[in-house]
Amino acid sequence: MKRLALGLFVILANLSIAGSSLAQEPAPPADEPAGGDKTPAETASEPLPDIDLSDLTGALEPEAEQPAAPGDKKAAAAAGAPRKGWEDIVVVPRKAFLKKARVEIAPFGGITLNDPLIRHYSLGGDINYYITDVLSIGVEGQYFIKELSERETLVGLQYYLVPTLNKLKYHWAGTFGYVPGYGKFGLFNKWIVHWDLTFALGLGMIRTEIIPRAFGDKAFTNDNIVGHLGLGVRLFVLDWLTLSITFRDYMYQDAFEWKDRASMSDPQDLVALKRESQNSQSQFVQNIMMFFSIGFYVPPSFTYRTPR
Repeated sequence: MKRLALGLFVILANLSIAGSSLAQEPAPPADEPAGGDKTPAETASEPLPDIDLSDLTGALEPEAEQPAAPGDKKAAAAAGAPRKGWEDIVVVPRKAFLKKARVEIAPFGGITLNDPLIRHYSLGGDINYYITDVLSIGVEGQYFIKELSERETLVGLQYYLVPTLNKLKYHWAGTFGYVPGYGKFGLFNKWIVHWDLTFALGLGMIRTEIIPRAFGDKAFTNDNIVGHLGLGVRLFVLDWLTLSITFRDYMYQDAFEWKDRASMSDPQDLVALKRESQNSQSQFVQNIMMFFSIGFYVPPSFTYRTPR
């Protein structure tokens, strides 16, 4: 309580001192409004001295505009003439790579990801024509090389069974491409790398061939309609060169080796085998593959077209 009373006393003392100092300030003359805009020299009894400003009038007057010489763009722009070019206006950076009306030739190599018993390597390529910078149509083709995994051998040793497998032969398709996104990122704080997302739809044909369970038996092939979806990322290296990584899911209905082939009178009779293959096991198959590709663009350069 003593500290609170002492604080209030100090505040009241300060307020009383401030009020007395304001009351002692002289009031302005009656003919001069409070807060007037007269200078101290005007309010003094002595008149203001005369100053000769004749030497400064030339500096204060604006210079007469000189007519612009013919062909002088800078002078014309300074004089308010309409701008005739856009090359000196940069508001948004241009895209580093344009694809419209260009052909992409992209050889690739791929590998299957989701089958633990058999692996396929792929060699092929894409040819795409870009209708716009984000839409394209093209064709795709590839040839497959099979490799039986170690797990396929272990299945036979552990369960005394031979897996029923088909190998891929080749595939071709027509494709439609779309670019849903575009961006860039910094690399080591030194380079700017531009990239885009790629989405693809495809429809075509794939040929498969059965792997006979019994050594020496003949095999038959299947031609299946296949559709695929693809999603990838493309990096722009030069005006005519790109690097891509793509994942594609190939979906089709495949026929496998007939389960009662051992009961056939002649397992080597390919005609009878084809007839029995209509009753063979049929299964929906999805082969998920990863591809690495290098894209070459024709023509190798591009030009920007600015609307006027």
